[in-house]
Amino acid sequence: MDRTTMEIAFGRLVLAGLVARGRRQVGIGSESGVAPMTWSRRQLVAAAVQWDMRPVTGVTDFTERITAVMDAAHHVGAALVVFPEDLGLCLLGLLTRYGGPRSAESLSPSQTSRYLAAWAPLVAPLYEECFRRAARNYGMVVVAGSTVYRRRTGVFNQAVVFGPDGRLTLRQPKLHPMPMERSWGVQAGSRLDRPGGLTLPLGVAVCHDASFFETYRMAEALGVEVMAVPSADPESDWSEAKARRGAWARTQETGMASVVAAGTGELYGVRFTGKAGIYIPRELTPDGSGVVAESREAHGEGVVAGTLDLDALARFRQEARPVPAPELLRSWLLPRYRALTRLT
Repeated sequence: MDRTTMEIAFGRLVLAGLVARGRRQVGIGSESGVAPMTWSRRQLVAAAVQWDMRPVTGVTDFTERITAVMDAAHHVGAALVVFPEDLGLCLLGLLTRYGGPRSAESLSPSQTSRYLAAWAPLVAPLYEECFRRAARNYGMVVVAGSTVYRRRTGVFNQAVVFGPDGRLTLRQPKLHPMPMERSWGVQAGSRLDRPGGLTLPLGVAVCHDASFFETYRMAEALGVEVMAVPSADPESDWSEAKARRGAWARTQETGMASVVAAGTGELYGVRFTGKAGIYIPRELTPDGSGVVAESREAHGEGVVAGTLDLDALARFRQEARPVPAPELLRSWLLPRYRALTRLT
């Protein structure tokens, strides 16, 4: 038995015990719960989280940080809070004191794939329990970032959404994994869905998915008006030009609002930068920026919040947003998509 196989087997045993004990220790907000936060089409308060992606050293460390975020969101009256991508992987830090690799840089992609597939799904129940309680105890819709799940057809990076009653309403797989993720064995999801049972017209685009205009067009066809974008961009230096080509650009194209959460810091040797932000069409902002709220810095932690007027956004989509010419769609775009489908 090679060293990697031994570490994986030992790590699975340790994690199983830590997660079982950790789920009994989870405490976030008041366990008696609260009435769901109210919102209207003219006044939806949303909060976007910027989170330092350092490995978790204990369950209490993780829950206290979640509680601080939920307190801040509750203070401003948020009905929706969005956390960043890959948040569940921070829980693998529970293994740090028991050995095992601490940096993906020391591993080959195939080794990373083995560790990820074996360990990450084990922390998913603890991750979900933390955010289930956060949603229920604060009465908010919580997009709990994402973590890695093992399914019958492979390993997927999936975002999770909880309703204000704590009920899980959606697991949305990432449709466009980054090349680094693909090298680690992460598979692409095959469909976009809306959370079930929510009155909020919400969709989820996991990080890189917001770089493709098709994602937002698909969501629009499902009736989505607000897109949550949990992100964790593996870049050492933040670039506004690169950032604006994602959710901000999709918002300008479709007239849908975007609530973007960002991971920052370092996790297992991977550096992250990003800004949490809330975006609408630039025509609807006084300064023409399209920015409702945005973090000042692309590192560190914090929560930004803003109010969205869904009726104003609906009017914009009906009256002013750019729409592709139907003839162009019929004569050029659709045939190209058919050809691309045949090639793949």
